Amino acid sequence: MAALYQSTDSSSPNKFLALKDVREVKEETTLDEKLFLLACEKGDYYMVKKLLEENSSDELNINSVDVLGRNAITISIENENLDILQLLLDHDCQCRRIWGRRWSPFVSPDDVNDVEGSLSTDALLVAIDSEVVGAVDILLNHRPKWTTRPTIVKLMERIQNPEYSTTMDVAPVILAAHRNNYEILTMLLKQDVSLPKPHAVGCECTLCTAKNKKDSLRHSRFRLDIYRCLASPALIMLTEEDPILRAFELSADLKELSLVEVEFRNDYEELAQKCKTFAKDLLAQARNSRELEVILNHQSSDEPVDKRGLLEERMNLSRLKLAIKYNQKEFVSQSNCQQFLNTVWFGQMAGYRRKHTCMKILIVLTVGLCWPILSLCYLLAPKSQAGRMIHTPFMKFIIHGASYFTFLLLLNLYSLVYNEDKKNTMGPALERIDYLLIIWLIEQFHCTAERKDWDAFHPTLVAEGLFAFGNVLSYLRLFFMYTTSSILGPLQISMGQMLQDFGKFLGMFLLVLFSFTIGLTQLFIGTCYALFWYIFSLAHVALFVTRFSYNNELQSFVGAVIVGTYNVVVVIVLTKLLVAMLHKSFQLIANHEDKEWKFARAKLWLSYFDDKCTLPPPFNIIPSPKTICYLFNSLSKWICSHTPKGRVKRQNSLKVMCCLVHRYLTSMRQKMQSTDQATVENLNELRQDLSKFRNEMRDLLGFRTSKYAMFYPRN
Repeated sequence: MAALYQSTDSSSPNKFLALKDVREVKEETTLDEKLFLLACEKGDYYMVKKLLEENSSDELNINSVDVLGRNAITISIENENLDILQLLLDHDCQCRRIWGRRWSPFVSPDDVNDVEGSLSTDALLVAIDSEVVGAVDILLNHRPKWTTRPTIVKLMERIQNPEYSTTMDVAPVILAAHRNNYEILTMLLKQDVSLPKPHAVGCECTLCTAKNKKDSLRHSRFRLDIYRCLASPALIMLTEEDPILRAFELSADLKELSLVEVEFRNDYEELAQKCKTFAKDLLAQARNSRELEVILNHQSSDEPVDKRGLLEERMNLSRLKLAIKYNQKEFVSQSNCQQFLNTVWFGQMAGYRRKHTCMKILIVLTVGLCWPILSLCYLLAPKSQAGRMIHTPFMKFIIHGASYFTFLLLLNLYSLVYNEDKKNTMGPALERIDYLLIIWLIEQFHCTAERKDWDAFHPTLVAEGLFAFGNVLSYLRLFFMYTTSSILGPLQISMGQMLQDFGKFLGMFLLVLFSFTIGLTQLFIGTCYALFWYIFSLAHVALFVTRFSYNNELQSFVGAVIVGTYNVVVVIVLTKLLVAMLHKSFQLIANHEDKEWKFARAKLWLSYFDDKCTLPPPFNIIPSPKTICYLFNSLSKWICSHTPKGRVKRQNSLKVMCCLVHRYLTSMRQKMQSTDQATVENLNELRQDLSKFRNEMRDLLGFRTSKYAMFYPRN
């Protein structure tokens, strides 16, 4: 290394000596070896075959490498010369490195297996990385002649150990999953190769502790590679019976890992988003309402949807509820899912969406005013035409909203009218028996005392304060109705996100306020309130500098400096920071306005899809005849689920999932073909085909006069 720091003066003859010293000294290739590698690159099958047949005395090293470190097999794979690759494997190209003229007597049989396995694995990794499906098939089907050589299955199982040294430091299955190549993964998984299950981040087992202690970076990178493999859509479709459920669970795990492995947060978040997108694209392959119903309910029936109806008790939407639980916004906001939700939401009132705005308002007002009568009708005849209409989620939403409005009106009536005459009463009015029992204390107890004489923390005053705060929250709860509106819904979601950011800002502000309060308390007493109102320009610096006489100018100056610093930090910096945070939150929601609103609306709609509470208060406390019917129906369904017929129905969901997977693969293949244009790779393939055709014609017509003629261009 000292040569690196030698003088590089232009007059020195050893000007490039340092560069030569640090290079790896490689054995020079002969002219025949160069010809052999060039023929493999150009696809000259007959020249490669001729050189291999003439190499009876092992004068040609068929495992020689070029200046880039590529051997003949690697070059053949990269140029997709599959016929030459098969020819090289038939001549045991990978084994000549040990058993050829470079054989060493110090090599043991175990070392032979390791070297052969490494070469075979490197070739397989190159084929997978280049996504040459034919080369992967040839390498997997190739069987060696020596029994001491490990099979492909044992080889791939052995290199899954992260300590095993390979070119790419990954297993073939992992690399194929990274490339998301469905065909290559199918070939590899047929070899019965299992993937290592990643341990948790905080795992304290002996293996994780040893690996983390030896090389923490490699251990973290290996976990990331495993999860990148598991998040491959092709691998999920090949190994999971329910790809959508697996995508949900995997995205949740990756989201949790992004919060723990903060160094690789962007990578894990990207993988989580990839899983969410895959679940959404898989749902988009559904072609009719029946398939959507099977996927979202995870159950099936042979009856058509129009005969069976979409509002029966079987509509549990368990998969959709699971998507909301895992925060799968892309899945819920997908067009097919939203259209299905709209169908279930309106039910028998599907024509409501096509009516004029005035007619819509009239229908809502009529239902809102007549909700007690409609509730009684449902109690008496839940299976009638009117009862089925009231049972629809849309009607339930209007009736529940009208019931809540009635509750607020009664609340205001009690606060403003009925309770007006009891403002000066410290509790309920006393009865005659009360006066008889406390007659000897009548001089000490005044039930009609003025409110100004009451204790500040009197229970009545505290109750009135809490009641006032409850009124505020009761009216704010009306925001849930805004979620159904496409105009007000996104604004409500933005406000909720802003409140979360304000909570984060409040933690920072309280620390700053506490710090300045402690400092100023040494000079002034009771400065916390003044500093708080200083933010709203309701306090002035004169409050802090005029409390001392002229002999205490130093304390006045220090107080003014601290208050000025507080003004800069809080009023100027933190206030502007809060504005920037709120603007960022609003912009973030605005960029995904449609997705966020549809997800929030679906959460609201699902609360009305359930059959547990059709009627609003106070009618929900009255037992309904349908409760007994639901009990018997649930019992019969539980019995049917254990019958062969029930098991056959459960198999239908697997059939629908298989259909979605095949359609997804077809759409991805068509998408790749439609975007396939005249790129550099296509031109290289065309050049290789023309080169092969030229070489074949030369050999057939006898135009090749010398085996070295390919080094020199024709005049």
